[in-house]
Amino acid sequence: MNPRTIWTVFRFECGRAVTFARLSVWVLLGVFPATLLVLVQNNGARLESDGRAAVAMFILIPELLCCMNLLLAAAPLIYAELEGKTWTYLAINPAGKASILLGKYCAAVLFTVVVGWFSLAFSLIVAWPDTEPLRVAAVLAILVPLASLVYGAAYVFIGVIFLRRAMVAAVIYTIISEVLIGFIPALINQLTMQFHLRSLLAKWIGWGLIADPLRMNQQFVSDAPAWQHVVFLLGAAIVFLTGAITLLRRRELTLSVEV
Repeated sequence: MNPRTIWTVFRFECGRAVTFARLSVWVLLGVFPATLLVLVQNNGARLESDGRAAVAMFILIPELLCCMNLLLAAAPLIYAELEGKTWTYLAINPAGKASILLGKYCAAVLFTVVVGWFSLAFSLIVAWPDTEPLRVAAVLAILVPLASLVYGAAYVFIGVIFLRRAMVAAVIYTIISEVLIGFIPALINQLTMQFHLRSLLAKWIGWGLIADPLRMNQQFVSDAPAWQHVVFLLGAAIVFLTGAITLLRRRELTLSVEV
């Protein structure tokens, strides 16, 4: 891996991404959580009190919005080069494959974080929390890049395994792992990214394990130190990226292969 090559790919992807069509998609994704919050409030629900706004924005932004954007940006990033018939030329250098993957991954994460922060700012205007609003905003602002890093790495890994069906496989992974398993009251839910993200939410905002807006207990959040959750999330991202690079270097990728 060559850091200069990674930077070159990252800079190229950032320049290519700034188009009217992509900016329009990001704006629509960014206002989506705030729109849902407005609809919920119009139905008579009060989100500002008892931490409900923080819970709603956690579900809508780090969990939903980041995953939606990364499904579009990270999961199909290798197949997009294959489909554009540029992969063969880009990957001639032995270190080229890893550099291309990491450069495109970093660009996808960066734009996801920017969209997430934009959406968070817009959502805070709509549903400003009554209790410690600045703390809630700061916590969610930190969770957005953490979620983007780990989910982006997971989707890149899935995209290398399932080239043609990367987005479908990523959606299935998200539904099974992060939705179904994530809310099973058993030890297995601690292997999901959502478990550690919501544990950080509860810990950094200061909610207890018994009385909190999520009505959680030790089966759904952990009382472990925050640094352990951060290490798990960053470690998972490194494992996913390492696995993706290893598979990418050993596979001969063409449009004709069936995956």
